[in-house]
Amino acid sequence: MPSTEKIYQTLKSRLEGSHYPAESKFPSEYVLSEEFGVSKVTVNKIVSRLVEQGYLQRGVRGSGTRVAKQLFRPLGHIAFIGKLNAYTTEILRGIQKECLHQHIFPVVFSPEADELTFCLSTMNQRNVMGIITVGYGIIQVSNELPTVCLDYNLPHKVSSGTVSFITSDNFSGGEKMIHEVLRRGHREIAIFSSERFVLSDDAPVTPRVSGFHAALREAGYSDYVERTFYGMPESLLDAESSLNAILKKYPQVSIICTDSDHSAELLHNAAEKLHVECPGKIALTGFGNVTHLDIASVNQHPERQGQLAVRKIITAQNDNLMDSDEKVETELIRIEAIPIRIS
Repeated sequence: MPSTEKIYQTLKSRLEGSHYPAESKFPSEYVLSEEFGVSKVTVNKIVSRLVEQGYLQRGVRGSGTRVAKQLFRPLGHIAFIGKLNAYTTEILRGIQKECLHQHIFPVVFSPEADELTFCLSTMNQRNVMGIITVGYGIIQVSNELPTVCLDYNLPHKVSSGTVSFITSDNFSGGEKMIHEVLRRGHREIAIFSSERFVLSDDAPVTPRVSGFHAALREAGYSDYVERTFYGMPESLLDAESSLNAILKKYPQVSIICTDSDHSAELLHNAAEKLHVECPGKIALTGFGNVTHLDIASVNQHPERQGQLAVRKIITAQNDNLMDSDEKVETELIRIEAIPIRIS
């Protein structure tokens, strides 16, 4: 004879798995007592418990018990902290998909820098299972919630304690893009970046730009650093200045590879102001696969990153340990938008 708890868990599992359709008549206590070999008194207690929890609804006397419309009952919450844009929306899509699959609720915060500390202070292990963050660096949570940092490319320690990292393999993405550009006959190539962490001569070069450089160096370009132009994020003025500098130094430039789709859009807007067709007379490539421009780009699979981040937090909850850092493979998309050049 199965225990009362086992019978309860079996019926609960059936209800959550839609074994009994919503609003259908639930098996009578007599039928259930026969199935499980227990008394109707025992079944009545179990059914009452399921009614209290909202799985079942008792009808008026004689009409039986019916299956309630199931409400989403989250097992916990995962907090996403990040600036909302086209790229992070794709990350959120993956987070939501995996959370729903795991019966977890995602909650979203996009605080300003001066609001971040207060935002983090509201979270604890009683109401949040873990944090996924992008764009805020390595955040410090006093109560050591499992934290996954996405798209974090500055030097850092490999997973330790409660912090782990997921990045796309941007270096390979940059290499692949330059290889494809060269394969299609382009030789006068420039690079534009508006994603550098600090705009100074000794600032670290991002992995995607390092990938551009590695492929150019491999192809025999000794001036790959000189071919790289930088602007501040969001600065159309910097994009105009960089485009003018590119055209002056490399008047035969046929393609400009950028380190983000947003950089590509900035350069496109700058080109329109300067009456230059780019993309057009000068081809353009992006990075991120979130642009409205019809250009080749690098798919960093942000949705996949979001899914993996949720799984890391669940693993940390179960094993009390963050697993190793991960890199998500990148791939080129819309390469047909890179025109073929015949020397």
